Amino acid sequence: MPDARVTVTVHGPDPLSRAGVVRHLQHQPSVELVDRPCPPGDEPRGAVAVMLAERLDDRAGAELRRLVRGGRQRVVLIAGELRETELMAVMEYGVQAVLWQHRTTPKRLLRAVHRAARADRGTPCGVDRRL
Repeated sequence: MPDARVTVTVHGPDPLSRAGVVRHLQHQPSVELVDRPCPPGDEPRGAVAVMLAERLDDRAGAELRRLVRGGRQRVVLIAGELRETELMAVMEYGVQAVLWQHRTTPKRLLRAVHRAARADRGTPCGVDRRL
């Protein structure tokens, strides 16, 4: 893993799912977990927001767009299920990586966070194979 620490915030409507992601990341020496997100535009460069969404409904879509707006932080989406059109919409929003909830492991999550932190803003760094 890279030497630089990555600042990470975790977002999503389900407190149990958020707690699970936090538990996986909190003991990683390469991750600085932040409880409260910075105001939009004040995020440190290379910060990563991990967003949890069972589906891409209106609420999740709005939250993803809000997280991506400003361009200072990268977004990793952990999704329960997405149709192909929703996956394309997520990529158009500027999400850096998509992990499928049922296939996400602590190792995959950490790898996605670090890849997202290093990625160029306009290029997605990965979508876990599905289509």
